[in-house]
Amino acid sequence: MSAPLDVVLVIAAQHLWQSAVLLLLAWAAFKLRPISADARSWIWLCVLVLAVVSPLAAFLPGADPVAEAAPAARAAVLLPGEIVPASSTTTDNAFLVQLLSALKPIAIAAWLLGFAWQLWRLLGGWVEARRLQRTARAAPQLDHLLAQELPRNTAVKMSNRIASPMVVGLSRQCILVPEALAAELPQPVLLDILQHEIAHVRRRDMWISLAQRLFLAVYWWSPLLRLIGTRLDLAREMACDERAALRSGESKAYAASLLTSVDKVLSLGHQRHLLASGIFDTRKGLTHRIEGLLNMDPKTQRSGYRPALALGAVVLMASVALTLAVTPRVGYAALVAKTDDAQSQNGKVELLIEAAEAGRLEEVRRLVRSGVRVDARVDGTGTALIVAARAGNLQMVDALLRLGAPVDQYSLRDGNPLIVAAMKGHHDVVDRLIEAGANVNAVVTYDETPLINAAREGHLSIVTCLVDKGADVNLAVRADFGVRSPLNQAHGEDVRRYLISKGARPDGS
Repeated sequence: MSAPLDVVLVIAAQHLWQSAVLLLLAWAAFKLRPISADARSWIWLCVLVLAVVSPLAAFLPGADPVAEAAPAARAAVLLPGEIVPASSTTTDNAFLVQLLSALKPIAIAAWLLGFAWQLWRLLGGWVEARRLQRTARAAPQLDHLLAQELPRNTAVKMSNRIASPMVVGLSRQCILVPEALAAELPQPVLLDILQHEIAHVRRRDMWISLAQRLFLAVYWWSPLLRLIGTRLDLAREMACDERAALRSGESKAYAASLLTSVDKVLSLGHQRHLLASGIFDTRKGLTHRIEGLLNMDPKTQRSGYRPALALGAVVLMASVALTLAVTPRVGYAALVAKTDDAQSQNGKVELLIEAAEAGRLEEVRRLVRSGVRVDARVDGTGTALIVAARAGNLQMVDALLRLGAPVDQYSLRDGNPLIVAAMKGHHDVVDRLIEAGANVNAVVTYDETPLINAAREGHLSIVTCLVDKGADVNLAVRADFGVRSPLNQAHGEDVRRYLISKGARPDGS
């Protein structure tokens, strides 16, 4: 499962930097030349889609550096020479690698919970929009006012459950107007506001808004995608303002209608619905919209698509080129192949461990010759050399050492060969491992040292052997909010007396 989790995390990282680049490209493009808000809204929509799909370039054919460098893969096979005292950087790094590997499923679970919550909110918005549409009543006077302006399959209805005009529905859309607002607004102002809602219908903004909410549900954790979505929301409202203003023929008059409507809406209260496109949002957004209307140039609005297409093409090509050049590849076929290969190798490693533990020497040699790494490990069991040392099988220990098994290779929570041999009291195996160069003062996190383990089990002969070979009688480790030393862990008076005679202290040095 580790490889797919690594790929998900890589895609998340790619999304963040790619979204930042897209924001910068869009900002630079809009600074080059003013374009209409309508064109700008479509460019922001392209930016949103690119931010969502660009990370998937990781699945394109190519090299697979992610799987090669995956922390979980590195942690699964510990290389020779990595055994050092617990205070060393290597042991700390190994612990950190395992900690990060353990946190990956937690991160995925958190994403799933957030995704489920966003979908639940989206469903709630859909239910509320359906309820509003179902409880609204027909408005013949508004139908007459709009005459031929209404798009096909679109109705205008009155509702006393909303404070702001809005569009609801997807296949059969409905423009809802608050009853109180329709009663108080002058007819020209009301017509201007309804033209804004008609622009939403003509632009298919409800479908776009639904896709946007689904994208944001998947990337709910991304502040950059949320920022892009905010820019798209504002550009969409400004685009509808422009269309309504061009329809009325006077942008300043439309701005005045907008402000008049705001005064009425504020007195009624305002509630935003997830799956409804409303005319009013934040005060800051309204300020931008009024400024856009006051500075609106009809020539720019009517001729803005040619430069907009050029700017959009620049943003698209720059983004695609950068994405293809920088995004690491974890192609689907390569991922499946590596996952299958990893599962196959794991099965062979387990066979090697079982054969070493059972003393099947020929099977061990055959598996190693077939390509199974002699230093591979299984969590909760250790390596082939560790299980052979734990079993006290001297012949198997000799064979594994000749096959290249690292004498000091550790496995967190499984110790190392010398630690388990000392703990089990296998004197001949301890002698052989020390002869092969095992570090008598090796410290393994969670498993202390060979001397501490031998003393705890009361193996005086092994304690004596280890001390004679240079084991530090005062080498202690911190564990369980305390200190463990050979002396304070010793079992048996003869072991304690011997350690004291060698200068051991209860809390070590």
